[in-house]
Amino acid sequence: MSKFREELIRIQKKNYRKNVKLVRDSLEHNPDVEAYEKEYFRYLRKFQYISNKAELVKKVSSADLIFHGDYHTLRQSQRCVLRILREIQGKREIILCLEMFHGADQKYINGFMSGELSEGTFIDKIDYSRKWPFSWRNWSSIIYFCQDHKIPILGINSQAGEGIKGLRDRDRYSARIITKALLQNPGKLIHVVDGDFHIAPGHLPKMVDQMLEMLDVQIKQVTIYQNAENLYWKLCQEGKEESDVIRINENSFCVMNTMPANKVQSYLNWLEFSEDAYYPVHREWEDDGYGGQGLAVEEIVSEISAILKIELPAHCLEKLTVYYASDLDFMDLIHNIPELKGQVRLIKKKIRNEEGFLLEYSRAGNDAYLIYLPNSNINMAAEEASHFVNAVFRGRIQVRLSPFDRFYWNVLTECLGFFGSKFINEKRKAQSENSLRRLLGQIKHKEYRKVDPMVPQVARYILQHYALQRRTGEAKAFEKKFDDQYRNRSSLPIMFSTQLGYMLGNKLYYAVKKGRFPLSKIRGYFRNPFDAPGQAFEYYLEISNRLKEVKHVSQF
Repeated sequence: MSKFREELIRIQKKNYRKNVKLVRDSLEHNPDVEAYEKEYFRYLRKFQYISNKAELVKKVSSADLIFHGDYHTLRQSQRCVLRILREIQGKREIILCLEMFHGADQKYINGFMSGELSEGTFIDKIDYSRKWPFSWRNWSSIIYFCQDHKIPILGINSQAGEGIKGLRDRDRYSARIITKALLQNPGKLIHVVDGDFHIAPGHLPKMVDQMLEMLDVQIKQVTIYQNAENLYWKLCQEGKEESDVIRINENSFCVMNTMPANKVQSYLNWLEFSEDAYYPVHREWEDDGYGGQGLAVEEIVSEISAILKIELPAHCLEKLTVYYASDLDFMDLIHNIPELKGQVRLIKKKIRNEEGFLLEYSRAGNDAYLIYLPNSNINMAAEEASHFVNAVFRGRIQVRLSPFDRFYWNVLTECLGFFGSKFINEKRKAQSENSLRRLLGQIKHKEYRKVDPMVPQVARYILQHYALQRRTGEAKAFEKKFDDQYRNRSSLPIMFSTQLGYMLGNKLYYAVKKGRFPLSKIRGYFRNPFDAPGQAFEYYLEISNRLKEVKHVSQF
């Protein structure tokens, strides 16, 4: 194990243990939930081999019943459900069974899916916030996907009883609905999404098996677990932590799409009454003085600096202010900083798009920094922390950059931001050329309900950029090809350069981790302002050429 990789895993374990302790300190001891948890982890102790998306999709496509584990506060967990649905839609007729909806509300579910009820009316009718206190936004893309593709949804939850009996009663209720769906819909795929602990073999699956056995019915069943901590640490021991799908046995898989610390962090954010954000959902909790448990940006800055072995200048963190969406006077503050007045339009657009950003300006003759975070997305916080480290060491840009130089300066800045964010969440994804081609195909076939028209446009430009890179390294060729895009006054060049930077930063991370790119060079990049004419473009090509043989790590 390289020292760099060793350091990354050490930090991941430290953050995970800290977050687990915070969760335990925040909750009352519940022996019944702990019993369910122990049964879950007792089963997920070992795996057969590293699998892949293709094998998982093939298994799922031929099954009669899928049990899909969900970590309710983790958005990536729900995205995995949507990815599976996209893969199998059109190949099988599907019925989706969701724990988030109660069986008693089935008539309202049917009304919403048929278009008879609006979203607001539906949410009111089912008393959503009381029965399911997790983010509707995380689930709405799944539900609308099903609505668009005529996939029925069944509610399988019921009112919670007390203790272990209440948990088992809920599973038994769900099992009856699932069994009935299997019997009434032969040949259709019943896709069940339930909490991680519920889908352990001895819980909900066992109850469904028992009911089917009584009826002498046999089915093909597949279970998809997600982000089991036990298995992740085992993967680390074997040097296989980059794996995104592992096979537990013939009919069970585990998808790894986030780090253990970040999984628990999402729960901490929810405990603080946050809807995938730092700001309170329940406004009455805003001023109660309750201390934040989330991973502070300042902590992330210190961790990134420690990994890079760059010593932060004294008092630099005192120059940083972090603002969140709950800071309602944020725009007033911006208007009162003369150096930022010219950026107000761009700042407003970023806020509307729920983007995080770093601003550099002068305050009383000294450098000052401001980070804005619209939500508690750990990737965003880590990226802006990396931008801050970069900004502190390279200093503020004092020269006016040409559109061409500004474009590649932004590519390198976003590359370093993405690179640093991977220290905190290695599972963070970046596009690849293949994924961009797939994305364009999906958009063409209208697999997305709503797409920003700039997305396919930028995807095509990136593919064209890579094609040109393979033919030439002459700056004039790129200026001729993309000059209109460099000079475009919309957000297009920002999106274009950002995605190029993310893709480069993703490759750079794995090259450094595998010892194929020296960390000393990265430290140099963090210190380099890249402000001489043509310099940013030259460095972009230099890094890209050195990373040609580094494979993109695909993740589910």
